[in-house]
Amino acid sequence: MELLQLQYFECIAKNESVTKAAEELRISQPSLSGSILRLEKELGAPLFERKNRKMVLTSYGEYFLSTTRKVLELINNSKLSFTSEMPARISVAFQNYNERFFCLMENFQRKYPQVEFNVYGSTLSAPFAFASYNFIIGNSDLKLPFAVNKLLVEPRSYYVAVPSSHRLADRNSLTIQELRDESFCFIRNEQGKFEYAYQFCIESGFIPKCVFSTNNAFYKYRYVSNGSAVSFFPAGWYPALVKSDKISMIPLTGFGGHANILLYWPQRVLLSPAEQAFLDYVIKSLEDKEAFL
Repeated sequence: MELLQLQYFECIAKNESVTKAAEELRISQPSLSGSILRLEKELGAPLFERKNRKMVLTSYGEYFLSTTRKVLELINNSKLSFTSEMPARISVAFQNYNERFFCLMENFQRKYPQVEFNVYGSTLSAPFAFASYNFIIGNSDLKLPFAVNKLLVEPRSYYVAVPSSHRLADRNSLTIQELRDESFCFIRNEQGKFEYAYQFCIESGFIPKCVFSTNNAFYKYRYVSNGSAVSFFPAGWYPALVKSDKISMIPLTGFGGHANILLYWPQRVLLSPAEQAFLDYVIKSLEDKEAFL
């Protein structure tokens, strides 16, 4: 029996609905239902029965709910308040850099200076590494070795980065076909796999001329700014790179990579007060569009 199962059970009982509870808990309905089924199997008795489209507690469920609420109350009363001056640490891994999320971390830390962020930016090629982080920023097609919750941070779109002296630097937009004769710079991980933009060039009918590859996005930017090649950057980089007078950032139209940028965090791990406060802050900020103006 896990603490999260008790929280899930209490939430369903409160809402009398798996759908509403899943929305409140921000997890999928199948994951929530599966967790309750495992709890019922462990207890050896049903906790709910369906009546008039509602999830109604059985007699044993009512007894178990009273016990569950006492346990949860005891745990909540034992927690240190996040508003205290106790230091806290949150680890975040970036599979893909995203300026919007990075700004959220900075703003949260200004509000709560006792929070320390440990930030990792790499290709995250080793599967075992994922479990080391509280939160992960990555593509919507990221495969993780454990059940996760997901939150959309930003729809995926791309910009073409060209040197400021490039013949295309003044364009308002570009298509992939207009770049087929250019020299490119790409991200390439430790296993030799190129970033998705390379594959999109191939799917568009040409093999890009790669004159420079690196596993570090800063080096990619540095090479482009020297005037030696063009490259692609996710829209999340735009607020940071548009400030440079050495490159021009031009929207790429017709890009086939529809993998959105998501925030991931483990389903079966109870968040600390600091982690929960940060998650709540992120959700509220993403809902408030003016926060990014």
